[in-house]
Amino acid sequence: MAFLRMKLFFAIRCNVNYKPKKKTAVALAIALELDMLTMMDLLSRAEIAFSPSNKFDLIISYCVTNGIYDMFKINSILFQYDQPTLGV
Repeated sequence: MAFLRMKLFFAIRCNVNYKPKKKTAVALAIALELDMLTMMDLLSRAEIAFSPSNKFDLIISYCVTNGIYDMFKINSILFQYDQPTLGV
């Protein structure tokens, strides 16, 4: 997991035109265990927003708000609600 974080970090730092997809930015925020405010700031800087009517967004918001950062638990919840899972 640490290798993937480093690879993503360098992709962001070395390519000024790189724009991560929503799942990628969310996975990074979860891996860094960012709180909700900091995660929203990170996402907004990548021009990504959460929708209050999107199941994926609601699940991620719930997990972060409740301190659930275990990627396997989050993916299990996402899978249970037929949502795309985050890369591990």
